[in-house]
Amino acid sequence: MNIIYIVGFYPPPETANGIRNYYFVGELRRRGHNVTVIQVTPRVGGGIRIGDHGELVINYPTIGSGSLGRILTFLRNIYMLRPAVSSYAEKVKPSLVISAHPPVDAVYLGHWLSRSLGVPFVIDVHDLIELHVSGGLFRRFSRSIYYRGLGDIYAEADLLIAVTEAQKIALEKIAGAKNIEVIHNGVDVELYDKIYGAITHRKDKSYVEAVFLGDLSWRYHMVDKIIMGFGEARKILGSGRIRLKIIGEGPLKESLMKLAKSKGFGNDVIFTGYLERESMVKELILSDLALLGRPRQKDPWNITSTRTVIYEYAAAGLPILAFGPSPSHIEYFIKSNNLGVYLDTNDPKEIGEGIASMAQNLGMFDREKIRSVARKFDKKELSKIFANYVEKLL
Repeated sequence: MNIIYIVGFYPPPETANGIRNYYFVGELRRRGHNVTVIQVTPRVGGGIRIGDHGELVINYPTIGSGSLGRILTFLRNIYMLRPAVSSYAEKVKPSLVISAHPPVDAVYLGHWLSRSLGVPFVIDVHDLIELHVSGGLFRRFSRSIYYRGLGDIYAEADLLIAVTEAQKIALEKIAGAKNIEVIHNGVDVELYDKIYGAITHRKDKSYVEAVFLGDLSWRYHMVDKIIMGFGEARKILGSGRIRLKIIGEGPLKESLMKLAKSKGFGNDVIFTGYLERESMVKELILSDLALLGRPRQKDPWNITSTRTVIYEYAAAGLPILAFGPSPSHIEYFIKSNNLGVYLDTNDPKEIGEGIASMAQNLGMFDREKIRSVARKFDKKELSKIFANYVEKLL
């Protein structure tokens, strides 16, 4: 069968949303389906290529940068791309259209295409960014434009995929949709097992190494709070007794480096930049504990979601110190799976005390038990579940 899969991100480079799409496409290809991936907000330029699974990947480059660039790209994606996508669809005659959200552009384009062709429509809802409540007047106004009508499209879709049970409940209340299944995010367990078994763990135990993994494009990852919390932990443990490794790339990197330097501990904070997957896995395994922040109370987007790096941390066997206002699904996930500690705070002093306490009590956490949790969320097995749902619609 021919399938058109419309996404925002698709590797390379690797992103949380992109890697989920990548594994789902891989399983569809493994089962013999012809898949065309249309990427509407790529971080690389335009063009056409053959992907790792034999899928055709068509990239439509973003237009400019900043708010204006986003608006122009959005309008291009939902209006100007229609003739080109429709013409291509007439040639390949897809049996089904899938959209991954975010971005919302992919949903609007996919909904229009599926209805014009009269074929089933699937939305893989990675997060509920449309429910993000913060921002100034312009951002709230633009959000109302971007996401108007999205609830109706959710209700009309033949299948919605949510990534947490809490997100499913939110979608049911927002869209009144009943056709929702939950497929969690996950991790490539086989890759971690291979590297974990081959790696020589860090011999120098004179210091504890904390790690953060994430996209340094978004303030809601709270990396500034992590750095300031690290500084507080350093005061408690002493200089040279703890280090912080930040894995990721993005426009905030420079300001975060300046923050660490201005606080007087820049030499103890290592910014690795973007790492290829196997190098990233190795760096996680060599660390001692992992850090994660979540912002804002009463924000349905953050409350109902679980950051994908949690599964990476678990696969590496790392105890997790997470923080942010309670309640949140991250808090529930960490506590219910005994993955570490969740602090109901965004105060750097309290975060630092929590980091120091975990660093001093690492023996309380069984890395093998933590790794066993990750095995319940094997990306390859989750991709099979996704493909099973899709094939029921074909």
